[in-house]
Amino acid sequence: MRKIHALFIFSILSLSFLGCSSGDESPKALLNLVLVDAPPAYDSVFVEILGVDVLMNVEGRDTEQQSFFIPYELGDKRIKISDLVAGEVLLLGRGTLPPGQIIGMEMRLGSSHSLWENEKSYPLPLKSDLDPLIPIDAELSLDAGLSYDLILDFDLEKSIRTISLEPFSFELDPKIETIYPGQFGELKGSISQTTLRPAIFAIRNGDSTSTHTNSSGSFLFRLPEGIYDIYLDPKDDAFLADTLFGVEIINRKSITLDRISFRPKP
Repeated sequence: MRKIHALFIFSILSLSFLGCSSGDESPKALLNLVLVDAPPAYDSVFVEILGVDVLMNVEGRDTEQQSFFIPYELGDKRIKISDLVAGEVLLLGRGTLPPGQIIGMEMRLGSSHSLWENEKSYPLPLKSDLDPLIPIDAELSLDAGLSYDLILDFDLEKSIRTISLEPFSFELDPKIETIYPGQFGELKGSISQTTLRPAIFAIRNGDSTSTHTNSSGSFLFRLPEGIYDIYLDPKDDAFLADTLFGVEIINRKSITLDRISFRPKP
């Protein structure tokens, strides 16, 4: 499941009328990559993303595996993913794919990552033993004439490790998971104290998904169907944490919580 996360929404449009510049008239699938995020408790986080490799078994070619690269097209690959919260999105890339079976993905990262805290920038290097090609478990069939949305959840809270406090130093160990088309619902909410930077956790079966609020105090989860406890951590010693028990998420449905206020500590 997803924790503090950045979400990459892949709209995969398998369109029989899509052609390609080489003159190949066979059906193709259009893959749109849209980026959203929920950041950890830092002022901002930048991650350099070059694109995503999609590994497929292509239809009509037995079990032949092919890899298709979907690049992030903008010149500046450093994405301020901490701004992409509460429904804000970024088109990460777009490309055509043949019908077949997606059997895995890899996110290509650059080398320029950083976070800001208290108006100071800190480098965020990859963990020393990591390859910049980050594997992503994914399995999805693409059929001509259909549209698919596949969300990749980049868990920043789990992905950023504090190495030392004096001086501050960090490392990046990306944790990315998938949410499949039609297999999630949305949970929306807002916090009254907009100056806080709380962490909100959706907990189910001992695992958790986390997010943060935007500047107006709003947050949004995309979660698989089930019953969740929502734990709210104000990240401020002046306020008490809170928990909402038994929140039901239904596939393809959106629910909105009543506005939440943290209680001050006595």
